[in-house]
Amino acid sequence: MLLASGLLALILAHEGAGVAAAQPDAVAAEQALHDDIRVRIEQLRADPHLVVGGDRLFAPRVVAAFFEGRAFAPVWTVRHDVANAILAIRNIERDGLAPAQYHLAAIERRQADRSKNRAGEADLEVLITDALAAMLDHVQFGKVSPAALDPDWNVDPRETAPPLETLIEMVAGAPSVVAGVERFIPSHFIYVGLKQALQRYRSYASQGGWPSVPGGPTLKPGTSDRRVVALRKRLAATGELAASADLESPEFDEGLQAAVKLFQDANRLTPDAAIGRSTLEALNVTAAARVEQVRVNLERARWVLSGLHDTFVLVNLPAFKVYFIRQGRNVWETRAQVGKTARKTPTFRDDIEYLVFNPDWVVPPTILSQDVLGPMRRGDDAVARKNLQVIDRSGKRVDPSTIDWSSARSSNFQYTLRQAPGANNALGRVKFVFPNEHTIFLHDTPSRELFAADQRTFSSGCIRVEHALEFARLLLEGDSTWTDDHVREVLDSGKTETVFLSESVPILIVYWTVSVGEAGDVRFARDIYGFDLPLARALDAAPSPGAVR
Repeated sequence: MLLASGLLALILAHEGAGVAAAQPDAVAAEQALHDDIRVRIEQLRADPHLVVGGDRLFAPRVVAAFFEGRAFAPVWTVRHDVANAILAIRNIERDGLAPAQYHLAAIERRQADRSKNRAGEADLEVLITDALAAMLDHVQFGKVSPAALDPDWNVDPRETAPPLETLIEMVAGAPSVVAGVERFIPSHFIYVGLKQALQRYRSYASQGGWPSVPGGPTLKPGTSDRRVVALRKRLAATGELAASADLESPEFDEGLQAAVKLFQDANRLTPDAAIGRSTLEALNVTAAARVEQVRVNLERARWVLSGLHDTFVLVNLPAFKVYFIRQGRNVWETRAQVGKTARKTPTFRDDIEYLVFNPDWVVPPTILSQDVLGPMRRGDDAVARKNLQVIDRSGKRVDPSTIDWSSARSSNFQYTLRQAPGANNALGRVKFVFPNEHTIFLHDTPSRELFAADQRTFSSGCIRVEHALEFARLLLEGDSTWTDDHVREVLDSGKTETVFLSESVPILIVYWTVSVGEAGDVRFARDIYGFDLPLARALDAAPSPGAVR
């Protein structure tokens, strides 16, 4: 018995010695990895264009700051499973971004080579960190700089965001890389709805999309036509028409009529159930094109969602809609008319500071040059037609007949053209002012019949608002002075009155050709200014090395 106990003690002592010997080896290996990472970071500080694993880095400063902050300690190859980091990169496809653009191939090569190449461990640490820096930046604020596509854009949520190295440290502290990245993906219902739409339309595309509807005369309810069969199959593919419906019937019956109206409403078309040109065009947009449309609008959502306040006004140009969001809820919306394609309404953010009842209208430079001086030189009396007053520099009215209109140009025109307040004033009965360099504002309009059109690109850049007086009452709701009776008295007086808001209201003018309602309903709009394709191309382009800061 004693012999057996002594033998066991010898065996345990021998195994303990083996463990003790193994522990210094593990410590030495980790210290060697620390040193390899330090060398890599020192090289990166000396040369931000350093190639790691065959790739240039997107965020060399961020990577260096991250590892310097943790004394070059490894994290992804020690505390996390590299396979989980790879999964996090692959998951970014759900957000409409391309995993291949985030060092995926280089990371997978280094991962496969780890057992044979110790230096590959340090490369993995650097590449994963850089991929996370780019992903976290892009998924929160957008991959494409909006100002690169539209110089008028003035929103940048990055200005108030914490440094990327801090966010990466938070990912490092999460239970997994996937969970850590997920924490920073926008959770706003608009973004979630767009991601769900992307998944749905990718599924349609992977199954071959849907059948097109042949052209021809307008299809109307009650008719019988062989093209109705294609229409039925098209609507059944996306769920507006029940799959149990008779898809071979050529009859345009009540069930099909309801399905067409659903489709028209989802595409911001007048729901009249008739298959005219606009509805036919929307029906025949391919599934692949819808995927791209959703992708570019996910990007547009990233540009603004992280910086939204609880209360703001949102103008969506392609949707021709104005929304008033109060405490996170959509409390009011209305139709809008926006700039013609030749006079596009710009996208930007500002603050509504005041409104003007019974506004006069001073003709702005573009309209002066193109819509007044040009016609006047041709003998078309635009001054009389628009009921304009000519005012000289001293503020006195001038008889238009005393002016030599044949030589009048915007560069030498010495007068101001003004339209007096009234029911026919171009600005209607109220305008909403957010002082900006574009001289753009929201306003009422006497051209109310134009709100019935599907494509409402009628203005010279400003945004015409339907039911503008309702909007005014909402903005003044907290001011007991401005009762409905008081507003009516001011309007009836015909006198111009300026009212400053007690607190300015942010206004965001955006260009979203796909949008999501609070109930999760997805709606498509026509790309009125042709902005989708340039953004899609920029989104597909590889990120520039060093571009993420």
